[in-house]
Amino acid sequence: MLPYLGDVHDHLLLVNEEVAAQRDLLGTVLEANMAVISVEQTKVSVRQNTTIEQLTVLATVFLPLTFITGFFGQNFAWLVRHISSWTVFIVYGLGGLVVPLALLFLWLRLRTPHTPASAALHDN
Repeated sequence: MLPYLGDVHDHLLLVNEEVAAQRDLLGTVLEANMAVISVEQTKVSVRQNTTIEQLTVLATVFLPLTFITGFFGQNFAWLVRHISSWTVFIVYGLGGLVVPLALLFLWLRLRTPHTPASAALHDN
């Protein structure tokens, strides 16, 4: 009976080694999977940060315009008394809108990275 028990013991040792090897392999695969997930989350985070930055700049540009609109909405009589010609009307009206929009366009144009079409295709 002793040789049979020795044979069973040998088989159990082989199974134990195989289970340990499979456990190590599974741990390595899980670590690799977590690394890939972490890289993808980092890419998403970078895109969100860029979007939030652009929205912040947009809000910053329109904040003075909102203030001017609110001011002249409450003090409309002052504005009417100071608009005496078409030139002043254009300067106040269009200048107050065109200048911030042009500055916003230039800032976004210089800030946005320009990638070739072939590079953009490889990113997806």
